[in-house]
Amino acid sequence: MLITVLLILHGLAGVILIGATTHQTIASWKTKSAPSNTFFQSLINTRGATYTNAIVILYILTSIGGGIIYPTYVMDVKGSLTDAQMLSAIGAFELKEHYAIVGLAMLPTYWYLWKKVPPAEHRVTRALNTTVICAMVWTAFLVGHILNNIKGLI
Repeated sequence: MLITVLLILHGLAGVILIGATTHQTIASWKTKSAPSNTFFQSLINTRGATYTNAIVILYILTSIGGGIIYPTYVMDVKGSLTDAQMLSAIGAFELKEHYAIVGLAMLPTYWYLWKKVPPAEHRVTRALNTTVICAMVWTAFLVGHILNNIKGLI
């Protein structure tokens, strides 16, 4: 029961992290502000720097949560996937683990680019760094969600 609660909390933190990184990524690529008359214009005009600390904290907490539930995954889900000969699903999870670790290693640079570098400097570097972290978060969430669904089908 505790693992189920932790898995749900891990997933919810992942959803919030997806939202924050996606908003910040969109904001990092904007070239100029436009009036916020529509939903999409408001989305583009998001102030990206306001998400930085929340993203760092959420990324770390989500990674810790994933580490706590990982032994259960290995014993329960991975065993079922191995029995079903679903090696590509196991490989996808292995890639997810690597992306998550690379993302953790990128967090200091990410934070520095958003908090210490003036907004007009290193725009492309900041945008690329944010986009890579966003892609890693999306990949990790989708792979985890799909594997959780596959386990329910087996």
